[in-house]
Amino acid sequence: MNKYHNIKTRGFDSKKEYRYSRDLELLKRAKEIKSWKPQVRYDLYAKNGAKVCYMRVDFEIINKEGKKEVHEVKSNATKTAIWALKKKLFEDNYPDIEYKIIN
Repeated sequence: MNKYHNIKTRGFDSKKEYRYSRDLELLKRAKEIKSWKPQVRYDLYAKNGAKVCYMRVDFEIINKEGKKEVHEVKSNATKTAIWALKKKLFEDNYPDIEYKIIN
């Protein structure tokens, strides 16, 4: 068990992430998305270009139009102040990548 009391399931940080990965696989088979990858790291930079930190998103998706999206599986417990700050940095650093929160 981790600090949010999630139970790791088949390599995913929670049962909810694992279930969402199965949904993504079904969407891929139905050709609704082109591909998906779990746990993708993005470096985050300040306005002056200095690296501040990184963010590991739950899923990176390439939609059927070929555009990149990131999907984060979140509960109220995992919507922390640090996550909110990193999310703002991510959106500033990568404005062309849609950031979706999966509840």
